[in-house]
Amino acid sequence: MNITQESNGNLQAIIHINLTKEDYIEKVNSTLKDYRKKANMPGFRPGMVPMGMIKKMYGQQVTADEVNKTVSEALNNYIDENKINVLGYPMPNMEKTKPIDFSTAEGLDFFFDIGIAPEFDVDLKKEGFEVPYYKIEVTDKEVENALNDIKVRFGEEEHPEKAEEGDGVQGKFVQLDNEGNVVKGGVEHEGYFRIVDLKLKTIQKKFYGKSVDTVVALNPMNAFKDEAKVKALLGDGVDEEALKSDYQFTITDVIRHKEAELNEETFKKVFPSDDIKTIEDFKARIKKDLEKHYAKDSARQFTSDVITKLIEESNIELPDAFLKRWLLDSNQGKITEEQLESQYDSYAKTFKWQLVEDKLKAQFGNQLTVDNEAVRDKVRAYFQVQGKENSNPQIEQIVDQILSNKEEGQKIYSELMDEKLSAVFIENVKSKEEVVTPEKFMEIVQKVNV
Repeated sequence: MNITQESNGNLQAIIHINLTKEDYIEKVNSTLKDYRKKANMPGFRPGMVPMGMIKKMYGQQVTADEVNKTVSEALNNYIDENKINVLGYPMPNMEKTKPIDFSTAEGLDFFFDIGIAPEFDVDLKKEGFEVPYYKIEVTDKEVENALNDIKVRFGEEEHPEKAEEGDGVQGKFVQLDNEGNVVKGGVEHEGYFRIVDLKLKTIQKKFYGKSVDTVVALNPMNAFKDEAKVKALLGDGVDEEALKSDYQFTITDVIRHKEAELNEETFKKVFPSDDIKTIEDFKARIKKDLEKHYAKDSARQFTSDVITKLIEESNIELPDAFLKRWLLDSNQGKITEEQLESQYDSYAKTFKWQLVEDKLKAQFGNQLTVDNEAVRDKVRAYFQVQGKENSNPQIEQIVDQILSNKEEGQKIYSELMDEKLSAVFIENVKSKEEVVTPEKFMEIVQKVNV
């Protein structure tokens, strides 16, 4: 066997594997002998079928199988022994590899195209490498919005006799014809809506002061001006004619949401572990929660910005022609050449980040290592009672079941790796803090993530 490598353009190469008959014939003969031992053919005792007949029947297929195994092992060993950092996987070069007749084959030549990972350096502490760190300011407006949300979420539901502004109504829609009669076999569906969601004031007024069992005629499309909402109210599968029809709506319930009072009882419902007495302390606690939430957003965006800057400044080149061919082959039927061309920049960024991430993992070792036990611990934490060590053996069965889903396991692994990357970046990358409002932060995120 002889293996050689020659360059085939930037970061691409061709590996040539030449096999002689001696490289595979011993395994072929051994396999054929096994076939002979197991062969059961009329006119011959078991194991006594002539080898000539066995070769005629199975020789070509066995030779092809053994040659393919030999070539595959040789290719993988060559790449490993020569420490070639390939991208994707080797692809057969069909222009150079000639068709083979395994019945007469002696010397065999196989050619493979490979894409080679580029050489580059990653230095988080490189002079001039700086990334903004956005600290999101919690404004009084944010706290007030949170307060209003709490008042609604922890409020109570009342059922007054008559509907007023701000109330909602539950009831039944029944389709009418052009003369105002109920359509036989027409649409009938239960629905709920807030009166203020009706876009026409004249129709809103039809509901004010009305009680249960009152019937109100309306055209939902004219009243709501929202096709998606109307479809939800009238039920799935409603056709265009029914969508535009008039309906009678019979009120079955009037629902009023009474906001929760901001007192100690509400404080305890929102923060059960805290002993909050005053509205000032309650606001302070809300602000602390918002700051904690925004801190995660800031760290996440900082990590994203560092990754983008690392990719940009590493000036990584890729064997684009090879990768495009590999992507089409590995996604057979899932993507066209036209789609690949339009999406290739995104694929290329993913390849570049994988290369950068590998460099970082080599540099930081355990700091960027997520093992299987860490993934299992993350899942276990979902089922543990705070302050108690949960050793229930059923938990392990649940963990096994969840992680049997490879996608779920990969998702948890990625979450843990993102946390570790964030910690490494915060510790090692020079940052410049910028205080921004939540609105400004959203503008920045939308702009950089386009």
